Amino acid sequence: MALPAGTRLGPYQILAPLGAGGMGEVYRARDTRLGREVAIKVLPRELSADADRLRRFEQEARAASALNHPNIVTVHDVGSADSVSYIAMELAHGKSLRELMAPGAMAVRRILAIGTQIAEGLARAHAGGIVHRDLKPENVMVSDDGLVKILDFGLAKLALPAPGEPTSAPTAAMDAPQTQSGVILGTVGYMSPEQAAGRDLDHRSDQFSLGSILYEMATGRRAFTGDSAAQTLAAIIEKDPPAIETARPDASPPLVWAIERCLAKSPAERYESTRDLARDLANLRDRISGAGVSAAAARPRRGAPVAIAAMGWAAAGVLAIGLAASLIVRRGPAPPASAAPIQFSLQPPEATAFGSGEISTRTAISPDGRSLAVVASSHGRRSIFLRSLGSIAYRPLPGTEGADSPFWSPDSRFLGFFADGKLKKLDLAGGPPQTVCDASFEGTGSWSPQGDILFAELVPGRDGIRCVRADGGESRRVLAPDAGRRERQLFWPRFLPDGRHFFYIALELGDTSISQLCIGSLDSGEIERLGPVDSRVEYAPPGHLLFVRDGALLARSFDAKRRSFAGEARVLVEKLYTFWGPANAGFSTSGDGILVYEEGTVPTRLTWLDRSGREVAAFGSFEQVEYVRLSPGGDRVAFSVADPRTGTADVWVADAAGNAPTRLTSDPADEKYPVWSPDGRLLVFRSDRRGPPDVYTMAAGGGAGKPLLELPGVETPEDVSSDGASLLYTEADRTTGDDIWILPLSGDRKPVPILRNRFEENEPRLSPDGRWIAYFSDESGSSEVYVAARDGSSKTRISRDGGVSPRWRRDGRELFFRAPGGRFLAAAVREGATPAIGPPAELFRRPGGVISYDVAPDGQRFLVSERVKPPSPPITVLVNWPALLSEKRELAP
Repeated sequence: MALPAGTRLGPYQILAPLGAGGMGEVYRARDTRLGREVAIKVLPRELSADADRLRRFEQEARAASALNHPNIVTVHDVGSADSVSYIAMELAHGKSLRELMAPGAMAVRRILAIGTQIAEGLARAHAGGIVHRDLKPENVMVSDDGLVKILDFGLAKLALPAPGEPTSAPTAAMDAPQTQSGVILGTVGYMSPEQAAGRDLDHRSDQFSLGSILYEMATGRRAFTGDSAAQTLAAIIEKDPPAIETARPDASPPLVWAIERCLAKSPAERYESTRDLARDLANLRDRISGAGVSAAAARPRRGAPVAIAAMGWAAAGVLAIGLAASLIVRRGPAPPASAAPIQFSLQPPEATAFGSGEISTRTAISPDGRSLAVVASSHGRRSIFLRSLGSIAYRPLPGTEGADSPFWSPDSRFLGFFADGKLKKLDLAGGPPQTVCDASFEGTGSWSPQGDILFAELVPGRDGIRCVRADGGESRRVLAPDAGRRERQLFWPRFLPDGRHFFYIALELGDTSISQLCIGSLDSGEIERLGPVDSRVEYAPPGHLLFVRDGALLARSFDAKRRSFAGEARVLVEKLYTFWGPANAGFSTSGDGILVYEEGTVPTRLTWLDRSGREVAAFGSFEQVEYVRLSPGGDRVAFSVADPRTGTADVWVADAAGNAPTRLTSDPADEKYPVWSPDGRLLVFRSDRRGPPDVYTMAAGGGAGKPLLELPGVETPEDVSSDGASLLYTEADRTTGDDIWILPLSGDRKPVPILRNRFEENEPRLSPDGRWIAYFSDESGSSEVYVAARDGSSKTRISRDGGVSPRWRRDGRELFFRAPGGRFLAAAVREGATPAIGPPAELFRRPGGVISYDVAPDGQRFLVSERVKPPSPPITVLVNWPALLSEKRELAP
């Protein structure tokens, strides 16, 4: 039954056919109510004609529609029109996995990238009690940016007769006409033994199907074949597939092990939980991809890292740390380059999250390679945690609350850091932190063997590279930006081995895309320029310089005495955290050949949710959306998108459905946090094109933009009053934290402080009538939502067990915010002399990686930007990284 273009099925208008299969015909259609395109599957007449099966189908389809996972195609609607039953689903773009597998065996990285997402989607469905039952390459779509979508969840089960009816899926498949043999084998070839035998099955049946798919991706041939469907079923039940190594001699043993476990004939021998399978694949993917090393290492070879994966996090960590400890728990030279590198990942301390900084560092390996200092956050408050690489436990360091940019003394006895506008040091043998001098935290510190500490400052009159004795005292300026050398800011000082010379980065005037690597001296004003670089550098004994280029971490031989390079740069890591503007990069190295690095940004998606948390519409695809803001009328969205190669962002605008996206800024600077004017004609945003971030404005249709507020600190626009007379903004103060200010947009335009104290106040929003400010603060010890009068008085705490990101409904009758556990809450607001705010009520939960959100004017929908992977990428440790330099490796395309 072919449907011509223009046919209406309820609210859906058929546009074009997409394909056909055993479960019916599929069409591209338009939802005339929401103005979006969907996929419509028209069900076979035999299913539509059976009232009992159709009823069960609708019940199960509605259960599948509640899965809400980025790797599962969303079921929007089930209905019927003119005796035609249909199901409306999210329209998945890209190619089917079958098409991608057509050329033959796939690269291991791609196998793991796709396989992990399939497993994660299956795990979510299995947790909800839903089994796919027909997982095959034709039912997996992969978008151009690598996002995987599983199709037809639960439909195979729904198409089956009820228990006791005479037909089963395998029999029906075998009895199909021979002209459909390709379809038959394509379906039958991925069944589990229990499904092929007509026995009861559970979620582990899907694991077998996934194992069959992974096998074919790895070898280029199917795991189970036969001259007929019956022979294929017999092979599934009785035979094992040929060993993967026979077709893929370089196969990674952990991947082989995971596939073989999925293909176990007995369900009891497979994974007890599909979440464990997903975790093992993700571990292997991250270990292989994270260090930019070939994943096809069956046996350690010279320069090939041993990836610790295909096991639970705890087991992997213990094994990896045990192996690493055999190399690093000692003093002396680094291991020989012939030893195989070892890499493993560390998750954050319990109930915390790692986070990368724009002008700060968050990880530091000790010079002796024994300990790792990390900055992790809990309830919006940062602290430093210490972990020995011979242990599996973190130790919190008291007195480091609010700290950033840890660095080590050369003997690994002391840890330096920045907090509360001070440079501090902590004796790890015991005692509280000691203040060394006044200092901000722009960049990080460097500690010489002679007891000098270098750091960078941006405060006018103090800006440049400063030096202080580790025993404490006043710091002195060693170097200041020189306009004659076109220097705008100086960053990232790092001592060379002699303790007198040091590297630093000079950002050039007028172009934030150019950073010069320079060498200065404590003993003279002599300056050497080595050339442009993309990031800060670290010197790694006995003679390499580590730095970033095009998002990849490279090492190049460097003679510290002659201060000159030799040879070509070699790739160590193909993708890690980078922030181009101030030339930051997330890595640290020890003298023992240990490299620690932070993974790069993770992809995001924008989604419309209703008040129950149900996904009601997708919004386009952008790799890293940091911030979203709806226009006053709710018909447009301004958002900032980060470039994963640089860490910097640009401002975009699209309509509320994500159509016609327009990039408004393209400066090399970091430009984000757009805020609409009340009439929707202007955007206010933050930019660092002239130095530390300031507030700019431009037309909502695009334009050059011009400064609105330029001050020495970092200012972020937050809200514009409904009458357009005032701008609410936050300023990052080195001594008082993030404060709330208001700027009159006419008259003397003198900023007025609203809340200025030692606490962190963030994301303030003016009520629609302009009399109240909602914000969140850590003054109670954790982040909570407050409402205060416009002048900062009459403060009332709204949340009770944590809260961030308050948002007013456009008529002021509700206040929304987020809380721990992915909860979205709403509190009713009654107007009056003071706002009467009722107890917050939970609307829904969206656990995981929500980055930003905004609320439609009527409060009925939420536009959410969220990560499609876990919110806190792990830190990767690579032991004996110099061995990688013996390989001939190039940057991945």
